[in-house]
Amino acid sequence: MDISQRNLLELAMSSLPTGLFICDRDGIIRFINDAYANYLRIRPEEALGRHITDFIPDSGIPAVIASGEPDLGAWRSIQGSERKLLVNRIPLRDQDGLVIGAFSLTLFDTPEQIQALLQRVDLLDKKVNSYARRIKSALRASHTINSILGNSPAITVFKSYLLHYARTESPVLILGATGTGKELAASAIHMASNRPDGPFVSINCAAIPKELFESEVFGYVPGAFSGAHKDGKIGQIELADQGTLFLDEVGELTPELQVKLLRVLQEHRFERVGGNEEIEVDIRIVAATNKDLMPLVQAGTFREDLYYRLNVVHIPIPPLRERREDIPLLVAHFAEKAAKENGIPPKTFSTEALNHLSGYEWPGNIRQLQNVVERCLVLVPGDVITLEDLPAEIRDEEAQFKSAVDLLPVQLDLADTLERIEAALIRRALVRADFVQAKAAELLGISKSLMQYKLKKYSITGH
Repeated sequence: MDISQRNLLELAMSSLPTGLFICDRDGIIRFINDAYANYLRIRPEEALGRHITDFIPDSGIPAVIASGEPDLGAWRSIQGSERKLLVNRIPLRDQDGLVIGAFSLTLFDTPEQIQALLQRVDLLDKKVNSYARRIKSALRASHTINSILGNSPAITVFKSYLLHYARTESPVLILGATGTGKELAASAIHMASNRPDGPFVSINCAAIPKELFESEVFGYVPGAFSGAHKDGKIGQIELADQGTLFLDEVGELTPELQVKLLRVLQEHRFERVGGNEEIEVDIRIVAATNKDLMPLVQAGTFREDLYYRLNVVHIPIPPLRERREDIPLLVAHFAEKAAKENGIPPKTFSTEALNHLSGYEWPGNIRQLQNVVERCLVLVPGDVITLEDLPAEIRDEEAQFKSAVDLLPVQLDLADTLERIEAALIRRALVRADFVQAKAAELLGISKSLMQYKLKKYSITGH
């Protein structure tokens, strides 16, 4: 090292805000910076050439030189003061590894710095714990069987099937139209299963762009592709380990992704994108779809082997129009929920409005009902929501009848189609007659006895 380099190094060491001194193998001080000299209440030149114990009688430097082992994180009392410093004592070795001295370096200029660091560490620890709790909470199911509201025969049967199959480890396929509550049902299955304390990870197969699906679901290794995070990423399948993986709208998967999913189902193994290491997971698969998958299988767009692997157990969710008895209960629940969330006083629906809502076909099912209820709660100024306060598309009888026809399946024989239309007309008449059967029969131009027969035939009970 030339002179200029040595001077530069000494200048840097002298300028350190923390204390530093260097001793030779005999414990003689050969360098001390201003900060450490200030700790000892001496001038730097007073220490040079003197033994360290002249200033620090119980110094640990001689022991470090003798043993050749560093002494890290030691508390050092300041002579003539109650203050303490945290110091590191480290041996110096030559190119042959022989100990030729030692140096001592304080970690902090003042005890206040120590306290500040401890406070920061404590704050960071609290934040980490908070984030860990939030992540754990986010991966937990929030709905149980009791979250599925309703006492109608249709929903009662559905909940009994759901509870029965939840206690198995077999894959479950939930069949239901849009808005019927498929994710709620999947969450309830998880909470009633043998793994309620495990994570519940939900994947909407239709919402994730196809080009990102594989990396999101399976994860990726560092450098797997351009723009990949340098540390890689854990996929949602891996996050679901020891818990339940819910695949909503599974019919939207591409054939390539179907193959990968089939392997997970069969072997409980997968590989991250860009990796070749097999990762084993213990997961229970619950899938859902609003499509009839068999036509997709027949068309070759959905793998037959995956279909049968997913469809070990299937549970159809009844649409809202098949459980009309539950509508008043659902309306009350959504009204209370909307009032709390929006900070407004609770409101009720008139009997006439409830009757109308109970007779509507609800093509958007529970999701549509919740939207209508919340809209009324927010927009209607009064405490009671009347028939006139309902959205126009809900009150329009022509639109009502059209929605009932539109909800009919494509492949129907004439007799079945006519029966469904007849049932919709009877429900409309009941609504207009305030659910007075004799009046509804009169509106339809049929006898009261025939009306009662039709009500029994179509299981129409009103609300």
